[in-house]
Amino acid sequence: MAPAVSSKKVKGTRVSRYFTTTYASTPTVLGSESWNLDLEDKTKGPYPEGHTKGWRVYIKGLDNGPDITTWLKKVMFKLHATYADHTRTVEAPGPFEVSETGYGEFVVELRMHFEPLASERPQYRTHSLRLEPFGDEAQQERQRAAGRVVSEQLELIEFNEPPEAFYQKMISEEQFAHLQVQKKPGRAGKVKGKAVEKRPEYEGEVPGAGLPARGDGAWTQQTEEQVLALLRAAGTDLEGFVKQEQELAEERAKKLRELA
Repeated sequence: MAPAVSSKKVKGTRVSRYFTTTYASTPTVLGSESWNLDLEDKTKGPYPEGHTKGWRVYIKGLDNGPDITTWLKKVMFKLHATYADHTRTVEAPGPFEVSETGYGEFVVELRMHFEPLASERPQYRTHSLRLEPFGDEAQQERQRAAGRVVSEQLELIEFNEPPEAFYQKMISEEQFAHLQVQKKPGRAGKVKGKAVEKRPEYEGEVPGAGLPARGDGAWTQQTEEQVLALLRAAGTDLEGFVKQEQELAEERAKKLRELA
């Protein structure tokens, strides 16, 4: 019989996860991607009448970050009511995403269910599905050239005073096992005749000195770099939106002057 799981909480501790739509801390992304459908390609489809766009909406962890299924076990996506079976459920191991075709933008509602050890109620998020290029002219041109419109937002999940068993899971090295490079079995190194356990190798950059590689609630060097990159991208998007609004405001002011 398996030992009973303790429900004792770790007082004064906060565990967080960011999620790229991540205090232990993990970034996570909530986003969508859309593209034009090739209506002339008879090998695909047929698509519903009027549908001109393909799209997917998703929740994922940051690149080279901890496994999102460490804490996330199920996501319910609520689409526009015009879709058949407009409430879709995706369970771990995922990927936590829904793909569809359509012609109009709308707000997707998401309900996240957590690892049972967390003893947390589900949380809700929303994401605005983008089907047309947005931002300033340069950004829109890049999206057209790529043939993809990607809209992502950084989100944060906090587990305040988590149960001890869940806390240990969130700071365990096991959540990074999916990043380890798979190698063929070989002989272990030796020091003075004793076997030496080799450090695991990971894909991507390995955090260096300074901020800790991983922590129980603090920032890590890798997390900091990833979050800053997302914030810079968001800043670029914001500049594009502001420029658009300024141009619209000038156009409205011009029309008002003409009417006066």
